[in-house]
Amino acid sequence: MPLKTVQAEGVPQAWPEYPLAVRGGGFVFVSGTRGGRPDGQAGSFSDVPSVLSKNSQGFWLVDEQEGDATSDAWNAHARMDTILKAAGTQSDQILRQRMWQKDKRFFPVLERVRKFCQPEAAPSSGLGVSSVGGRFGRWYGIESIAVDPEHPNYLGPRRVLTPALHAANPSASIYSQMVASGPLVFLAGHIPIRTAEPRKPVVASFDDIPEQGRFLATGRSHPDARDGPIAAQTWFVYNEIQRALESNEMSMRDIVHVRVYLSDLRDLAIFHRVHTHFFASSAPAMTIVGFDEVGHKGCRIEIEPTALLPGRLQRTDVSWNCGRPYSGPAACRAGPLLFFAGMLGIDSKGCIATSADSVGTEVEFIRSLEDASSSPSLPAQVWWAWRRLLDTCKASGLGIDCIAKTVVYLREESDVAVYEAIRSKLHPHAQPAFDCVFVQNPGPIESVAVQIDATAVHCD
Repeated sequence: MPLKTVQAEGVPQAWPEYPLAVRGGGFVFVSGTRGGRPDGQAGSFSDVPSVLSKNSQGFWLVDEQEGDATSDAWNAHARMDTILKAAGTQSDQILRQRMWQKDKRFFPVLERVRKFCQPEAAPSSGLGVSSVGGRFGRWYGIESIAVDPEHPNYLGPRRVLTPALHAANPSASIYSQMVASGPLVFLAGHIPIRTAEPRKPVVASFDDIPEQGRFLATGRSHPDARDGPIAAQTWFVYNEIQRALESNEMSMRDIVHVRVYLSDLRDLAIFHRVHTHFFASSAPAMTIVGFDEVGHKGCRIEIEPTALLPGRLQRTDVSWNCGRPYSGPAACRAGPLLFFAGMLGIDSKGCIATSADSVGTEVEFIRSLEDASSSPSLPAQVWWAWRRLLDTCKASGLGIDCIAKTVVYLREESDVAVYEAIRSKLHPHAQPAFDCVFVQNPGPIESVAVQIDATAVHCD
């Protein structure tokens, strides 16, 4: 059954070239929604329901920022709810949502709105970005995946496996920590906060984790002060994820995909050493992005896994057709979904592309886009990232029209035009759900100018 696009009357599109949402495989993939007013004016407390407007203090200058942020969060959620209803589902069937935030100082505003709109919110990740792009982008952006109860491949309604107020390890905010639809399990982004302890301390060094997690410690202050924070935080987060899985009769081997969000790309190598410690075999597909802000103050990492209940559906890995950039396959199939690793602009030599000279017969076309890019290497990297995505699709036995959603990481909003020029040449009939995120570091190393995070559906 082919993918179907979703239309919703009255919802302004953040990305006009793409549908508001796509249905396929028993899921609804919602494009990025934004909350700004179509007239371009700032919002206020007068735009929102009374239960939210009561947070107004009644002084226009004092209320200006919070009122605008509240209006933006409310509109983004309301538009997403309208899209979900048009797709035949609703917000209590959201399996995961990611929230882009221009200024995480105003996260409490977003949480108040989300608590009102989603009393039992889905697993979430909240990341600080350089800017919230797309039409009507101001404070927040939201993209999500939900259950499609009207689809023939419907796996079952959302089941909450680990709620927000878990006794042993409560969540850091208002969101369910783990939910499932059939055998597919979606976890929230986990951060290195000891939420069960008073004052909710951040894991800061090797001293904050047990001996078993200190296998990279040297006992010398200089190296341990540099490597200790990311090593300890990564070990703590993965240990918490492992505990959460084991409490639901799963293991780390059941993870099929992880998204890793770093606040400092210099931490990549140490993160990866701890990562491979937990995944000595059966490593998941992985996407690694450098965000402007991750978790609470002091957090260097957030990890968001997707898993598959054992014995229910087959897992199939798709190998890289170039040298592996890091641990894990190029994609992993879990039931009807194919989760891609982050697609980078890796050229035919197995390196991050640096110029148009690497693209062969399309060199003049790619070179013509370099002056419009924030980085001269961007056009070549977009070309190669799409080539890697299409090659991985083919290796998995899928056609390119099975790509249900893409989330693209770029540095500048002006780079979207460059991305679209190349995407439309390589995949002119693309109709996936879409969002674009603008961050200082789109990939796991500084030379990466673009990364494509994609999900496909086996439309059997």
